[in-house]
Amino acid sequence: MSEKFHHIGKSLPRVDAPGKVSGLTRFITDMHFDSMVFAYPVVSPIAFGALDGVDISPARKMPGFLGAWFAGDIPGENQVGVILPDQPLFAQDKLRFVGDAIGIVAAETEVDAISAARSVKIDTTPREPILSINASKMATGKKIHENNIACEHRLERGDIQAGFADADVVVEADLVTPYQEHFYLEPQGCIVVPQGDAFTVYGSIQCVFYVQKAIAKVLGISFSKVRVIQTPTGGAFGGKEDIPSEMCARAAVAAWHLQRPVKMIYRRRDDVQWTSKRHPFQMHYKVGVSKTGKLLSADIILEENAGAYATLSSVVSYRATMQAMGPYAIPNIQVHSTSYYTNLPPTGAFRGFGSPQATFGHERMMDILADRLGMDPVEFRLKNILKPGQETQTGHALSTSVGAEATLLKSANAAEWQTDARPMVSKDGRYREALGVSVCHYGNCLGAAGWSMDGAGVKIQINRDGSIAVAFGLIEMGQGALTVVTQMTAEALGVNAERISILPTDTSQVPDSGPSVASRNIVMTGNAIRNAVEKLKPILSTAAAEAMECAPENVAFQNDQVVNTKSGNALSISALCEYLYVTNRPMDALGWWHVPALTYDAQTGRGEAYFTYSYATHIARVQVDTLTGQVRVQKVWAAHDVGKIINPAGLAGQVQGGVVQGAGWAIYENFGHDNAGRITTPNLSTYLLPTAADSVDVQAFWIEDPEPLGPWGAKGIGEPAIIPTAAAIANAVSRIVGQPMNQIPLTPERVLVAFEDKVVHE
Repeated sequence: MSEKFHHIGKSLPRVDAPGKVSGLTRFITDMHFDSMVFAYPVVSPIAFGALDGVDISPARKMPGFLGAWFAGDIPGENQVGVILPDQPLFAQDKLRFVGDAIGIVAAETEVDAISAARSVKIDTTPREPILSINASKMATGKKIHENNIACEHRLERGDIQAGFADADVVVEADLVTPYQEHFYLEPQGCIVVPQGDAFTVYGSIQCVFYVQKAIAKVLGISFSKVRVIQTPTGGAFGGKEDIPSEMCARAAVAAWHLQRPVKMIYRRRDDVQWTSKRHPFQMHYKVGVSKTGKLLSADIILEENAGAYATLSSVVSYRATMQAMGPYAIPNIQVHSTSYYTNLPPTGAFRGFGSPQATFGHERMMDILADRLGMDPVEFRLKNILKPGQETQTGHALSTSVGAEATLLKSANAAEWQTDARPMVSKDGRYREALGVSVCHYGNCLGAAGWSMDGAGVKIQINRDGSIAVAFGLIEMGQGALTVVTQMTAEALGVNAERISILPTDTSQVPDSGPSVASRNIVMTGNAIRNAVEKLKPILSTAAAEAMECAPENVAFQNDQVVNTKSGNALSISALCEYLYVTNRPMDALGWWHVPALTYDAQTGRGEAYFTYSYATHIARVQVDTLTGQVRVQKVWAAHDVGKIINPAGLAGQVQGGVVQGAGWAIYENFGHDNAGRITTPNLSTYLLPTAADSVDVQAFWIEDPEPLGPWGAKGIGEPAIIPTAAAIANAVSRIVGQPMNQIPLTPERVLVAFEDKVVHE
């Protein structure tokens, strides 16, 4: 008999919606402090070269000028590298991209600060920039750092040469994926408020503990002197994981010197030029299969453009390596992943975190292999899909919550997948339609590479009037976290959701809970809530038993009441809270959960790379206009193994948004730069995002295969929602064009060239 839930599995309306639709929610741009001033960075005008000198005399003449500070004015350490110590807060000798920060200027108004910063004269000796992976690989005697490699990862399992020898068919292909700009609606922004030798930071921030560490290091003070409070955040998608650390630390230097609150908000064009993007990948796959369609061997090379600094490249590269061949059983595999420095803006976190790129690689290969074998793409995948009892490419034996096959069957049945691969053609011959399929798996939480940070906390405070305040260490950035945290707390305590209030994420409220990334909010926060409630429940039950004069074992929390299961008598939650208060009992608890230890060998990439996986299949029906080359996604059938549904409406929203974002990356978003390293697509008139006119009909399906270590069996959804989409679209377009489309975005020009090439070769 299934467990009965009161809040889990229900579509609770978003608790933050009223404030946002009414305009009452205050974002960072709405906030002001007495005596507040404004700051703006002084940045490199060149992509690569030497910094010879800085002249601030023009800035001193600007209205409202208050000061300018550079590397020598930093009280602590001039370093903000997220993982590798390769990024100075302010460049001193070497400039590595257009936008590399050299210093910061403060003035009385925002306009004055920007004008003053831009008036600073920067003397440089330019060098020819390195702007591509291949140029970085081939550069001799021209190094961006000590060398041009930011990081490497390897995975080795089995004997790939023996596997290729046994294969009946061996296929090789090169595949390319591009940059993707986050284009969150709210640009980067923060306010740093000095309070003597301590500082409080407010900002549009994805990882408050990263910011706390960065400011403490730069100012040379203890963590306890830095309090970071996340303000309502107007989108992030990973783009506010690494950048706020450097931005807030720069503003903190100005606040340290002035002892006044300092506010800094990036202008949109600058935000695009200076901040991190999705890593472009170039990939080479060599895969061998038997004539019956069994995967036997794979040799995979992944190469990533890290930009000027490593930021999060090492963990993006790690995830792509661990998932390079997808949710399929393969006995022999070798993966070598390398991130290369270039003189372009750093690349960092973006929804999916290396998985969309790797999935584009393995899912294009699965279609190419199926075509070579004369086999239906869905049938070919079903022959190789991971099932319980089988091992991932890293040798992790899966025993529970393996819903890959179920998602593939669900999407294929819903889309009425036909084995006939020929596209449908309109009567006039202009339009062609086809289906494309893509399957993925996504390691939940940070995995073995980030295991030391993979814990999270929750503080639950019960008040005398029966209201309950919850502070959690991860954040809401538009994904619906406040709502599901409310639901999970209400379910765990057995109270109405209306009693729950969620506090802003604040480093002073909970221990370091790591970054809000890797779709870890549900798993980490949900388990931490349950841990906190385990500590509270004995206190509540003992008090309730005392108040109702019954045994504690007869106390049950049901429907916002405390019930004596023996007599049927009930006590309201409010009355119980009053009794807790007057009898002087503890009324709060800190909950904590950490991912269990993982057996993983970093030298070989063998073992438990992640503790569990989410699975998804997207099937896209795509139309191509053969006259214009325009690609349009008509419908996507998206099946996701989520373990256990917490909020169906929230899940649907995640998948709908993920599909549209994935379609944008696959079709429209053609990020560009010139030969001087300047971004040529810095606004919405040049960087084309999907609009309402490009909306996709998404039919979502849920596979509930509970994960025993997940709260109520739940797993993450935020990033799997985008991961399979681009490959599904490219697979459909490949069927329409009649040759492999191995590079995105699928712009009209690229599609028309493919049609012409097809005609030439026929």
